[in-house]
Amino acid sequence: MQRILSIIFLFIILTFSTTCLAKEKIQIITDAWPPYVFEESGTPTGFDYEVMMAVLQRMGYEVDFQFLPWKRCVEMIKTQQADGILDISRNEERTAFMHFPNEPLSESTSVLFHLKSRQYTFASLEDLKGLTIGTILGYKYSNTEFLEADYFVREPVKSEEQNFRKLIHGRIDLLLTNRNVGLFTAKKMGLLDKISYLPKPLSSGSNYLAFAKKKGYASLTVRFSESLAEFKETEAYSSILQRYGQQ
Repeated sequence: MQRILSIIFLFIILTFSTTCLAKEKIQIITDAWPPYVFEESGTPTGFDYEVMMAVLQRMGYEVDFQFLPWKRCVEMIKTQQADGILDISRNEERTAFMHFPNEPLSESTSVLFHLKSRQYTFASLEDLKGLTIGTILGYKYSNTEFLEADYFVREPVKSEEQNFRKLIHGRIDLLLTNRNVGLFTAKKMGLLDKISYLPKPLSSGSNYLAFAKKKGYASLTVRFSESLAEFKETEAYSSILQRYGQQ
Protein backbone atom coordinates (compact mmCIF):
# COMPACT_ATOMS: atom_id res chain seq x y z
CA MET A 1 0.00 0.00 0.00
CA GLN A 2 2.83 2.34 0.95
CA ARG A 3 4.55 1.55 -2.35
CA ILE A 4 1.37 2.38 -4.30
CA LEU A 5 1.03 5.69 -2.46
CA SER A 6 4.67 6.49 -3.23
CA ILE A 7 4.12 5.81 -6.93
CA ILE A 8 1.00 8.00 -6.97
CA PHE A 9 2.87 10.78 -5.15
CA LEU A 10 5.76 10.54 -7.64
CA PHE A 11 3.32 10.69 -10.55
CA ILE A 12 1.70 13.84 -9.12
CA ILE A 13 5.10 15.48 -8.62
CA LEU A 14 6.22 14.67 -12.20
CA THR A 15 2.94 15.91 -13.65
CA PHE A 16 3.18 19.15 -11.69
CA SER A 17 6.80 19.68 -12.75
CA THR A 18 5.97 19.11 -16.42
CA THR A 19 3.09 21.58 -16.21
CA CYS A 20 5.30 24.20 -14.56
CA LEU A 21 8.02 23.79 -17.21
CA ALA A 22 5.60 24.04 -20.14
CA LYS A 23 5.72 27.44 -21.83
CA GLU A 24 2.53 29.45 -22.15
CA LYS A 25 1.43 29.76 -25.77
CA ILE A 26 0.52 33.06 -27.37
CA GLN A 27 -0.96 33.53 -30.86
CA ILE A 28 0.45 36.41 -32.90
CA ILE A 29 -0.89 37.33 -36.35
CA THR A 30 0.01 39.84 -39.04
CA ASP A 31 0.21 40.41 -42.78
CA ALA A 32 3.55 40.34 -44.59
CA TRP A 33 5.27 43.73 -44.53
CA PRO A 34 8.88 43.28 -45.64
CA PRO A 35 11.47 44.01 -44.32
CA TYR A 36 9.67 44.39 -40.95
CA VAL A 37 8.01 40.96 -41.17
CA PHE A 38 7.75 38.56 -44.11
CA GLU A 39 8.17 34.96 -45.18
CA GLU A 40 11.32 33.59 -46.79
CA SER A 41 11.50 29.96 -47.94
CA GLY A 42 8.46 29.19 -45.82
CA THR A 43 9.97 30.70 -42.66
CA PRO A 44 8.89 33.97 -40.97
CA THR A 45 11.63 36.58 -40.79
CA GLY A 46 12.14 40.36 -40.67
CA PHE A 47 13.69 42.67 -38.09
CA ASP A 48 10.48 43.39 -36.15
CA TYR A 49 9.60 39.70 -36.22
CA GLU A 50 13.00 38.72 -34.83
CA VAL A 51 12.88 41.36 -32.09
CA MET A 52 9.35 40.35 -31.08
CA MET A 53 10.28 36.65 -30.96
CA ALA A 54 13.40 37.31 -28.89
CA VAL A 55 11.46 39.35 -26.32
CA LEU A 56 8.51 36.95 -26.02
CA GLN A 57 10.82 33.95 -25.70
CA ARG A 58 12.78 35.73 -22.97
CA MET A 59 9.43 36.25 -21.21
CA GLY A 60 8.80 32.51 -21.38
CA TYR A 61 6.21 32.38 -24.16
CA GLU A 62 5.89 29.90 -27.00
CA VAL A 63 4.68 31.80 -30.07
CA ASP A 64 2.08 30.51 -32.52
CA PHE A 65 2.70 32.85 -35.48
CA GLN A 66 0.55 33.18 -38.59
CA PHE A 67 0.32 35.38 -41.71
CA LEU A 68 -3.22 36.46 -42.62
CA PRO A 69 -4.83 39.28 -44.66
CA TRP A 70 -4.57 42.55 -42.75
CA LYS A 71 -8.30 43.25 -42.40
CA ARG A 72 -8.83 39.77 -41.00
CA CYS A 73 -5.97 40.26 -38.53
CA VAL A 74 -7.52 43.43 -37.12
CA GLU A 75 -10.95 41.80 -36.88
CA MET A 76 -9.51 38.76 -35.08
CA ILE A 77 -7.95 40.99 -32.44
CA LYS A 78 -11.20 42.93 -32.12
CA THR A 79 -13.17 39.72 -31.56
CA GLN A 80 -10.40 38.24 -29.36
CA GLN A 81 -9.77 35.28 -31.67
CA ALA A 82 -6.03 35.96 -31.48
CA ASP A 83 -3.74 37.35 -28.79
CA GLY A 84 -1.55 39.88 -30.56
CA ILE A 85 -1.00 41.65 -33.87
CA LEU A 86 2.48 42.58 -35.12
CA ASP A 87 3.43 45.91 -36.71
CA ILE A 88 0.30 47.95 -36.19
CA SER A 89 0.13 51.69 -35.67
CA ARG A 90 -1.75 53.27 -32.81
CA ASN A 91 -4.91 55.33 -33.25
CA GLU A 92 -7.97 56.19 -31.17
CA GLU A 93 -10.21 53.62 -32.87
CA ARG A 94 -7.79 50.74 -32.23
CA THR A 95 -7.15 51.60 -28.58
CA ALA A 96 -10.81 50.76 -27.93
CA PHE A 97 -10.07 47.06 -28.47
CA MET A 98 -6.27 46.76 -28.30
CA HIS A 99 -3.63 47.24 -25.61
CA PHE A 100 -0.61 49.16 -26.94
CA PRO A 101 2.77 49.00 -25.14
CA ASN A 102 4.53 52.25 -24.33
CA GLU A 103 7.62 50.93 -26.13
CA PRO A 104 7.30 50.61 -29.93
CA LEU A 105 9.05 47.91 -31.93
CA SER A 106 10.20 50.28 -34.66
CA GLU A 107 9.47 53.52 -36.47
CA SER A 108 7.68 54.02 -39.78
CA THR A 109 8.13 56.84 -42.29
CA SER A 110 5.88 57.08 -45.34
CA VAL A 111 7.31 58.75 -48.45
CA LEU A 112 6.41 59.27 -52.10
CA PHE A 113 8.37 57.16 -54.60
CA HIS A 114 8.85 58.26 -58.21
CA LEU A 115 10.78 57.38 -61.34
CA LYS A 116 14.23 58.97 -61.46
CA SER A 117 13.40 60.10 -64.98
CA ARG A 118 10.49 62.20 -63.68
CA GLN A 119 11.19 64.90 -61.10
CA TYR A 120 8.64 66.27 -58.62
CA THR A 121 8.55 68.88 -55.88
CA PHE A 122 6.79 68.09 -52.63
CA ALA A 123 6.63 70.79 -49.96
CA SER A 124 2.88 70.50 -49.31
CA LEU A 125 -0.07 68.44 -50.56
CA GLU A 126 -0.90 71.25 -52.99
CA ASP A 127 2.17 70.16 -54.99
CA LEU A 128 0.37 66.88 -55.79
CA LYS A 129 -2.48 68.63 -57.60
CA GLY A 130 -3.56 66.75 -60.73
CA LEU A 131 -1.36 63.72 -60.01
CA THR A 132 -2.29 60.06 -59.51
CA ILE A 133 -0.89 58.49 -56.35
CA GLY A 134 -0.66 54.74 -55.89
CA THR A 135 -1.82 53.49 -52.47
CA ILE A 136 -2.52 50.13 -50.81
CA LEU A 137 -6.08 48.86 -50.49
CA GLY A 138 -7.31 48.72 -46.90
CA TYR A 139 -4.29 50.51 -45.42
CA LYS A 140 -5.22 53.30 -42.99
CA TYR A 141 -2.90 56.22 -43.72
CA SER A 142 -2.43 58.49 -40.71
CA ASN A 143 -2.40 61.72 -42.73
CA THR A 144 -6.12 62.59 -42.86
CA GLU A 145 -5.53 65.60 -45.13
CA PHE A 146 -4.00 63.26 -47.71
CA LEU A 147 -7.05 60.99 -47.49
CA GLU A 148 -9.56 63.83 -47.82
CA ALA A 149 -7.90 65.94 -50.53
CA ASP A 150 -9.92 66.08 -53.76
CA TYR A 151 -7.36 67.71 -56.06
CA PHE A 152 -5.37 64.54 -56.81
CA VAL A 153 -6.30 60.89 -57.37
CA ARG A 154 -5.59 58.07 -54.92
CA GLU A 155 -5.49 54.76 -56.79
CA PRO A 156 -5.41 51.70 -54.46
CA VAL A 157 -4.06 48.24 -55.33
CA LYS A 158 -3.54 45.06 -53.32
CA SER A 159 0.27 44.96 -53.18
CA GLU A 160 3.44 47.05 -53.25
CA GLU A 161 4.63 45.10 -56.30
CA GLN A 162 1.54 46.15 -58.25
CA ASN A 163 2.19 49.79 -57.44
CA PHE A 164 5.83 49.62 -58.55
CA ARG A 165 4.83 47.95 -61.82
CA LYS A 166 2.27 50.70 -62.43
CA LEU A 167 4.92 53.32 -61.64
CA ILE A 168 7.41 51.80 -64.08
CA HIS A 169 4.78 51.68 -66.85
CA GLY A 170 3.67 55.28 -66.25
CA ARG A 171 0.19 54.39 -65.02
CA ILE A 172 0.68 56.39 -61.81
CA ASP A 173 2.85 59.41 -61.08
CA LEU A 174 3.89 58.55 -57.53
CA LEU A 175 3.32 55.82 -55.00
CA LEU A 176 3.01 56.22 -51.27
CA THR A 177 4.52 53.63 -48.96
CA ASN A 178 6.77 53.10 -45.98
CA ARG A 179 10.35 54.02 -46.96
CA ASN A 180 11.89 50.72 -45.79
CA VAL A 181 9.13 48.69 -47.44
CA GLY A 182 9.47 50.61 -50.71
CA LEU A 183 13.24 50.23 -50.90
CA PHE A 184 13.05 46.53 -50.01
CA THR A 185 10.36 45.91 -52.67
CA ALA A 186 12.20 47.89 -55.34
CA LYS A 187 15.43 46.00 -54.63
CA LYS A 188 13.62 42.66 -54.82
CA MET A 189 12.12 43.68 -58.19
CA GLY A 190 15.46 44.96 -59.53
CA LEU A 191 14.22 48.55 -59.77
CA LEU A 192 16.55 50.44 -57.44
CA ASP A 193 18.36 52.05 -60.38
CA LYS A 194 15.08 53.38 -61.77
CA ILE A 195 13.30 54.77 -58.70
CA SER A 196 13.85 57.31 -55.97
CA TYR A 197 11.74 58.95 -53.27
CA LEU A 198 10.98 62.52 -52.26
CA PRO A 199 12.82 63.47 -49.03
CA LYS A 200 9.87 65.08 -47.25
CA PRO A 201 7.84 62.41 -45.40
CA LEU A 202 4.09 62.43 -45.82
CA SER A 203 3.66 60.90 -42.37
CA SER A 204 5.57 59.08 -39.68
CA GLY A 205 4.78 57.04 -36.60
CA SER A 206 5.58 53.95 -34.56
CA ASN A 207 5.00 50.24 -35.12
CA TYR A 208 3.79 48.12 -32.21
CA LEU A 209 3.00 44.62 -31.11
CA ALA A 210 -0.53 45.25 -29.80
CA PHE A 211 -2.56 42.81 -27.72
CA ALA A 212 -6.25 41.93 -27.63
CA LYS A 213 -8.15 43.21 -24.61
CA LYS A 214 -8.40 39.80 -23.01
CA LYS A 215 -8.40 39.22 -19.26
CA GLY A 216 -4.90 39.73 -17.88
CA TYR A 217 -3.51 41.18 -21.10
CA ALA A 218 -3.17 44.71 -19.74
CA SER A 219 -0.41 43.47 -17.43
CA LEU A 220 1.07 41.37 -20.26
CA THR A 221 1.32 44.55 -22.35
CA VAL A 222 3.18 46.37 -19.57
CA ARG A 223 5.58 43.44 -19.08
CA PHE A 224 6.23 43.20 -22.82
CA SER A 225 6.91 46.94 -23.02
CA GLU A 226 9.44 46.73 -20.17
CA SER A 227 11.09 43.62 -21.62
CA LEU A 228 11.34 45.22 -25.07
CA ALA A 229 12.96 48.36 -23.64
CA GLU A 230 15.50 46.18 -21.83
CA PHE A 231 16.19 44.10 -24.95
CA LYS A 232 16.92 47.24 -26.96
CA GLU A 233 19.97 47.79 -24.72
CA THR A 234 21.52 44.43 -25.65
CA GLU A 235 24.06 43.37 -28.27
CA ALA A 236 21.49 40.87 -29.58
CA TYR A 237 19.16 43.74 -30.54
CA SER A 238 21.96 45.66 -32.28
CA SER A 239 22.91 42.51 -34.17
CA ILE A 240 19.37 42.07 -35.51
CA LEU A 241 19.22 45.66 -36.78
CA GLN A 242 22.66 45.40 -38.39
CA ARG A 243 21.69 42.27 -40.33
CA TYR A 244 18.78 44.16 -41.88
CA GLY A 245 20.74 47.33 -42.54
CA GLN A 246 18.81 49.34 -39.94
CA GLN A 247 21.81 50.67 -38.04
